[in-house]
Amino acid sequence: MKTLLLTLVVVTIVCLDLGYTKTCYKYDTLFGKTTETCADGQNICFKRWHMLAPGRYHVSRGCAATCPKAQNHDSVECCAKENCNA
Repeated sequence: MKTLLLTLVVVTIVCLDLGYTKTCYKYDTLFGKTTETCADGQNICFKRWHMLAPGRYHVSRGCAATCPKAQNHDSVECCAKENCNA
């Protein structure tokens, strides 16, 4: 009986995934990429390239609730895995 109860507790914790928060890459630095912890409801990582001039791009990364739409001169990629927006 104790084994059954313990098994149910473990299964409940695994299924609920208590305290899980997604992280996505945010900035490039000299020492590597930094990450951010996504807010509740933000389950997507994105990477956006904004063309400044031909051959010159500004890259931004972060968390989002939905995949951001590409604006003029933008390209956007979205993914749902941990730190997948490298």
